[in-house]
Amino acid sequence: MYHEAMADYQSARDAVATPIYGLTCDFATGEPPPPEMQQLIGAMHGNQEAMDDFVSVMAGTLPAPEFFSPENAGRIIAAAAA
Repeated sequence: MYHEAMADYQSARDAVATPIYGLTCDFATGEPPPPEMQQLIGAMHGNQEAMDDFVSVMAGTLPAPEFFSPENAGRIIAAAAA
């Protein structure tokens, strides 16, 4: 029972932590982000809600897949273009 509970915890933890871990590793390379990420980061400029959400992703309080979803990223980019 204990091992099953720990395995469940590990799976849940990894599901939450893996996306932000990958993002942190990508940023840590010091290389420019891919063009899509550059576009999204540029579109966040001046958009306080988007910047707050990005910080929330980095803090682990907003799931990375939710923030980086095509719908949300498209909304941020569209707002910047308007």
